Amino acid sequence: MFARTTGPRKTLRPHVPPPQFLLLLLCAATSCCGSLNNRKFMLAEALGTDSVMSRLKTAQCALQVNVGRIPGTAMPNDWAASGARLGFLLEVEFCEELPSNYQMTKERLLLGSRKGLGRQPTVALRAVEPLNEPTFISTAGQQVIRVTEGAYGCELQSLQSQQYGFRFFLDFPEGAVRNDVELPAERIYFISSCWIKNEPTFQRAQQRYNELDQKLTDVRADIAKLEAESKSSGIFGKALGLRQMTTLVEKKQSIEAQLYELERTYPLQETTRQELLDGPNDILFVKEGVIAVKRFRGAMETREQYHWVGTFSFQEFFEDLDEEEGIES
Repeated sequence: MFARTTGPRKTLRPHVPPPQFLLLLLCAATSCCGSLNNRKFMLAEALGTDSVMSRLKTAQCALQVNVGRIPGTAMPNDWAASGARLGFLLEVEFCEELPSNYQMTKERLLLGSRKGLGRQPTVALRAVEPLNEPTFISTAGQQVIRVTEGAYGCELQSLQSQQYGFRFFLDFPEGAVRNDVELPAERIYFISSCWIKNEPTFQRAQQRYNELDQKLTDVRADIAKLEAESKSSGIFGKALGLRQMTTLVEKKQSIEAQLYELERTYPLQETTRQELLDGPNDILFVKEGVIAVKRFRGAMETREQYHWVGTFSFQEFFEDLDEEEGIES
């Protein structure tokens, strides 16, 4: 069981407005613009996002960070080319307060499509603080990594499954180096997803997945049978078989697309390829996410791109010892 380092808060920050106030602002903002469906989604997004953020406030957890080359990264070819890794344990707290630096609340990645669509975010980003000084071993011995405050936020991705994109960043002002693996001295972004638990909804999704999976098995069997029959058929039989094969292939592709969407959107406990971890207050996290750095592209260098520099995993959520001591006293 991990335990946080006790001590006073580093910085006093403005308090986040209550959900009721945010709801009033949202209703006023959406009453005169957009379609009914869009207003409904914005309302659900605001309430759901605030629900996730409220459930997370003061939550503390341990993260295992693994810096190194991963498939699909856009980092230069010589970066971490040896396959070496730089790993360390990082403990953080997701705070209820706003970040101490207002500029931190403008990060587009954390604001998500709300910002990209020109919509003002309905829920403010909040502060995330490091609780320890991570260390790793290099050829020069034990090295300490300096980490400073960042911010976190979430965005509704699926209304039906209550899936949210969960993202946060921390600043690494001095970076870290181990062999040819360099954690750049800059802002590092952590990207993952989570759900608000709803077991009946998840069970229905799993049942739907199982039914589709059985249909896929049946269609594949029909395709194999038709392929075998077509080998002994005449020209007319082959032409008829081609039409039937086209229909079966289209059906197979449709089922596969539905299965993929269910896997992507729901935490299917029986069939998921993702490892999941229970968080505080009925939040369910995908255990592993990616870490990235931001780069600018385009003629004016205004287009943001995020290059993967490794992975991280949620190891454990734990209690705030400061609060426990306050209750005991």
